[in-house]
Parts: sequence; structure tokens; C-alpha cells
Amino acid sequence: MSAMKVVANLEICQGHARCAQICPELFTTDVEQGKVVLRQVQIPADLEEQARLAVANCPEGALRLARNSGSGS
Repeated sequence: MSAMKVVANLEICQGHARCAQICPELFTTDVEQGKVVLRQVQIPADLEEQARLAVANCPEGALRLARNSGSGS
């Protein structure tokens, strides 16, 4: 498992859905509010590159990657 997780700031998300287009395994969009929904918080190692690309392509900067702080949840 990856040592990375994704964090979303729903207050600034504008629902462009670029993240879901780039990495649908991790991101989708709430149909009512149009905001990002995280399918998984923990990033599988095989999706790290796609997750980084998705975060970098968020026009509002509503997504970020963070290191897991240990083996717990």
C-alpha cells in the first residue's frame, strides 16, 4: 500500500471534475452538489502517478496529497 492519501477541501471545490476524468478510481463527483467525492482516501501504489496528476490539474487547488502518519487509520 502507498504511504500517501488524498485530502479534498470541499469548501473550494468548484466541481470541474478534472480529477475524476484523470483518475476515476479515486475520484467521482456528487450529482447533487457537484463537488468531488473520494472513492478511496488511501492511494494504492499503482495509482500514485495518476493521483498526482489529478491533484495538479485541479484548477481551484481543492485537492492535496499527504503522507500517512503511521500504520493506523
